[in-house]
Amino acid sequence: MLREELDLLEELRDGAALREASLKQKIANRHDKKVIKREFEIDSLVLRRNQKDSREGKLAANWEGPYRVLAKTENGAYYLENLYGEELPRPWNAEKLKQYYG
Repeated sequence: MLREELDLLEELRDGAALREASLKQKIANRHDKKVIKREFEIDSLVLRRNQKDSREGKLAANWEGPYRVLAKTENGAYYLENLYGEELPRPWNAEKLKQYYG
């Protein structure tokens, strides 16, 4: 009788693993639908997400810029420069950028 319960336990675990995998796939598909894919051309103008400081409070600007796109890396990061030609020290992810219309 104990052997039968052990076999049943394995079947329950397998079923739970299948349900978990299908749920994770559904969640990933739902997330991918909502994600906005952003790509920018070189020399286009973009705004950069502001890194808010706790001293500035909630009324600080959400976006700063405009910046010019210098180059794009293979993994979707962008090198930027301000309009005076000064290059920013590190690349920025496309999720932290948005197109500037000015």
